[in-house]
Amino acid sequence: MFSARYHGPELTAYLASLSAADEGYASHVTAAMEAAGLRGCSVSAMEGRLLETLARVSGARKAVEIGTLYGYSAHWLARGMADGGRLYSLEKDPACVGAAKDAVEVSGLTRKVTVMEGPASDTLKTLAKLAPFDLCFMDADHESYPAYLRWAAANLKPGGLVIASGAFLKGKICYEGEDAASNAAARSMREFFHVLFDSDRFISASIIPTGEGMALAVKGQD
Repeated sequence: MFSARYHGPELTAYLASLSAADEGYASHVTAAMEAAGLRGCSVSAMEGRLLETLARVSGARKAVEIGTLYGYSAHWLARGMADGGRLYSLEKDPACVGAAKDAVEVSGLTRKVTVMEGPASDTLKTLAKLAPFDLCFMDADHESYPAYLRWAAANLKPGGLVIASGAFLKGKICYEGEDAASNAAARSMREFFHVLFDSDRFISASIIPTGEGMALAVKGQD
């Protein structure tokens, strides 16, 4: 059980000050998201630094991101990936695809990041031909998380890392009420965690209690 007893405003402010310089990283991307009213839909700078760290320690050279938005998390993942690495970032919204491609070009990351347009369910079938991958990051529709996780389990190399943002589902994982959409998302996330923790596909799994929660697991042997 995660405790919030130490997470007071003073600690929050202090930690924010430590990552203040990171707020300027990929500032053209955050500015575009702010203008579109989407900044809150992406990872924070501290979460971005976490993604960079995980990409570095995993030694990822070939990775998949499900849910590009404007490319902010892709920038962090790419910064942590080894030289010569390639991140395939998937996005179904044409407007987001255009914004992300522009951002990647401005940052000079076109040799490292490929933004792919279309439903992830279709694009992942194409990417399976390039498996195995070193890392898979998902930050998309929660209803599809179980399917994305099973894809990662089938297409990551042994020892590969899967990361999922928004793991806490805004506190509604156990929701059972009259709202159909919330019910569907909650059921999907419970299924996601069942696969993540109770399956022999992953040898280790945990949750990092970031603001929205970040789940991660290491794939076992095939």
